[in-house]
Amino acid sequence: MKLSNEAKVGILVTVALAALIWGLNYLKGKDVFTSRNRFYAVYPNVDGLVSSNPVFMNGYRIGIVNSIDFMPDKSGNLVVTLLIEKDVFISRNSVARIFSSDLIGTKALRIDLGDDPLPHQDNDTLLAELEFSFAQQVGKQVGPIKDKTERLIVTMDSLASMLYLLFDPSTKNNLREGISHMNHTLASVDQLMSDDRSKLNVMLNNLGSITTNLKNNNEQISHILSNLSEVSDTLAATRFAGTIANADRTLSEMNELFGKINKGQGTLGQLANNDSLYLHLDHTAQSLDELLKDLKNNPKRYVHFSMFGRKSK
Repeated sequence: MKLSNEAKVGILVTVALAALIWGLNYLKGKDVFTSRNRFYAVYPNVDGLVSSNPVFMNGYRIGIVNSIDFMPDKSGNLVVTLLIEKDVFISRNSVARIFSSDLIGTKALRIDLGDDPLPHQDNDTLLAELEFSFAQQVGKQVGPIKDKTERLIVTMDSLASMLYLLFDPSTKNNLREGISHMNHTLASVDQLMSDDRSKLNVMLNNLGSITTNLKNNNEQISHILSNLSEVSDTLAATRFAGTIANADRTLSEMNELFGKINKGQGTLGQLANNDSLYLHLDHTAQSLDELLKDLKNNPKRYVHFSMFGRKSK
């Protein structure tokens, strides 16, 4: 069959277009002749990751980022679609981590394998994490240093202000006078110490002698203290025994006295047991009271007194 020139041109254009499309996809990392599994990862922020960025595992390229889209639930999260070669084993607890692949901040995606023996299946969703870039890590380290530097600058400024006030003419004069007074005080103290140094040496020598004597007579002192302790114990025991004996004798006499009183013996016994004696004493007291009242009211009945002698009645 003989093709016309138009057919040949059409076939050539079609082949060229197909080659161009395949070449562009290949340059983007999309190989249409290779079968791949599709996985997903959800991020709150992709930090500059774009489609066709590579996917690595242990430093080896295993796939590409196929697309990045917003979640349909309007949460603002981004779902990243990954195309990974089918012969690559990805465990269930593996993590898809976005990182900076170079110093200028080009983003890529890395699969960090977990220890789960079971593999992910096609169209599964991987665990997602975002790794800090080098600039972010430097900023995280430099931030505290920056804050400390600012506080140090503020402190140095305050110190400079204090030094400025310190070296003010009036302040310098006050400082000079204070130092002069301090020198005078130190000189007085030194003179006082010089005068009393001999007395202090004598006191220290005496104290040393006393200490030496105590050390040399330590055994005798211990013996004396032991004797004093024994004497004190003996005296304490003797006095205690005598006190107990006196108390016992006193209690016996009190029991005997109370026994006599209960039996009606003696004056106290009669008072305690005989009502007639009590009534007689009460009657006598009443008569004596009436006599004293009458003596007070009518003294002339009992006492006669006259400067010129007694008048015959």
